[in-house]
Amino acid sequence: MTTQDLHEEFEDERDAAALEYLIEAGFDRSCIGRMPAELRANAERLLGELGAIDRYPVEPPSDLLVEATLARIARADEQTRERWRLPQWHAPSSRWGLPNLVAIAALLIVAAGVAIPVTAQVRRSHSQSLCANSLRTLGGGLAAYAADHRGMLPMTAGLAGFLTGPTEQTPPMAENARHLELLSSKGYCNANCTRCNGARNLSYRVPTHRAQLQLAATARSPVAADANPVQGLAQRGVTPPTFDLNSPNHGQSGQNVLFSDGSAVWLGSPRMQVAPNAASDNIWVIRGRDGKETIDFRRAGPSALEILLVN
Repeated sequence: MTTQDLHEEFEDERDAAALEYLIEAGFDRSCIGRMPAELRANAERLLGELGAIDRYPVEPPSDLLVEATLARIARADEQTRERWRLPQWHAPSSRWGLPNLVAIAALLIVAAGVAIPVTAQVRRSHSQSLCANSLRTLGGGLAAYAADHRGMLPMTAGLAGFLTGPTEQTPPMAENARHLELLSSKGYCNANCTRCNGARNLSYRVPTHRAQLQLAATARSPVAADANPVQGLAQRGVTPPTFDLNSPNHGQSGQNVLFSDGSAVWLGSPRMQVAPNAASDNIWVIRGRDGKETIDFRRAGPSALEILLVN
């Protein structure tokens, strides 16, 4: 209580001053002797009035009132604790019923159905990328070899040297991969560059025309690619149902093709346009003199635009 409040409470300013002294001394009567003389009478009168209030008869509180008050205090404490109490965590039941097992099995089946195709696609994409990198390395080796050999492509013998005629049931085929081995044996690239991912076979251009003996003699054209599937079937005595087959190197989804400019391109079909006005050419077979596609080299008509890639 401030002095201003005391002055409003008591009309006599000396009563207010005396009361302040008493409050500071804890209403100890001995403090009156230390007060200014003009305040002592006021302090004595105030102590007398306050003593009369203390002596006023008051009935002791009822036991019921005490109990009710304590009960209310206890309820208030309990409500406070309840507000601050964290919810209890109950461990899930360890019992597993048939519906739970069925639900988990269904989730696993759905997850497997999604994960398996995605994993297979990632694996195929990775394989395609590695094979394309091998072909680009092969392209660098071919360019270096051609620069050292007057533009010629590597070849261990003439065209007649790799034509074969195993039986009457299977047409003449070529064993062409040996030509690429010149690159690794002479240090133009490592041994892996002549294989797709270091394991699968590659196919290589057969020079069906004298102009194709040189790397840059013709316009941008295929030089090598993944394994020839038509040749693979014919070598096993199986007649291909169609010549429009994709390489088995990548699950018959397509093939990487290396072009004469060193670029490696993924093709989803073995057919490509070799010239603006020319018919589409199948890189696995050759077009005979009668205009029909065949794997019999003896029926081939000489054309600088005809592309044939053989294992």
